[in-house]
Amino acid sequence: MRTRNTLLAAAALAAIAAGSANAAVSVVNVEVGNIQGPAYLNGHTTIANFDDPIAAGFAFTADVPGQTYVRDGSLGLAPGQSAPPPTGSGVYEDTNYYTVTSNGGPHSASLTVLSGWLSAFSFYLGSPDTYNTISFYSGASQIGSLSGSAIWAAANGANGNQTWGRRVYYDFGSDQVTQITFASSGNSFEFDGLAGVRGLVPQGGIPEPSTWAMMLIGFFGAGAMLRSSRRRQVAATA
Repeated sequence: MRTRNTLLAAAALAAIAAGSANAAVSVVNVEVGNIQGPAYLNGHTTIANFDDPIAAGFAFTADVPGQTYVRDGSLGLAPGQSAPPPTGSGVYEDTNYYTVTSNGGPHSASLTVLSGWLSAFSFYLGSPDTYNTISFYSGASQIGSLSGSAIWAAANGANGNQTWGRRVYYDFGSDQVTQITFASSGNSFEFDGLAGVRGLVPQGGIPEPSTWAMMLIGFFGAGAMLRSSRRRQVAATA
């Protein structure tokens, strides 16, 4: 019985590990317009629009300040550097948006969840290029990375088209995303309106897989002890 319980606990731990390994980032919707959000699909709420303070529980940081930066869309095109995301019908954003350049790079900027995690995410991107990349992390583990037209799951790109802009929605399945990195090896990666669906850490945090394993072994062991005790009681009264 002890061997069987140990095997059951080991199998449960393997299932947890397999669930962590089977990570997936899915593009679930691409929306024209809605540059600032909030993005209401599936409960998305605004995290950062680069005009107002970032939502509580989040941070947005650059790898090299000055090479990635907030820019005022009302300034129009900065040739060779940055273009305001288009909102459609020849209209461009006239409020703040974010730019990741490649000057001396490539460079990147990251959204970090300081409390809890994201189960889904969306953002608005403009004039995307093949050298743009968005990567998703759960803790220290990268669960997905998309570049160029894969960012919005398109068979054909809109590379460098300054009249093209979309809000893209992602779902992370059972993964808990704690960091999203926007990187570019060319000029530039322009985006705005970061939004998402946030999960919160229960009091005491989430047990590590090793802790789950010990708990499972303890449960199986306790069950074996109870069954053994009952057999002894039955034998003593027989």
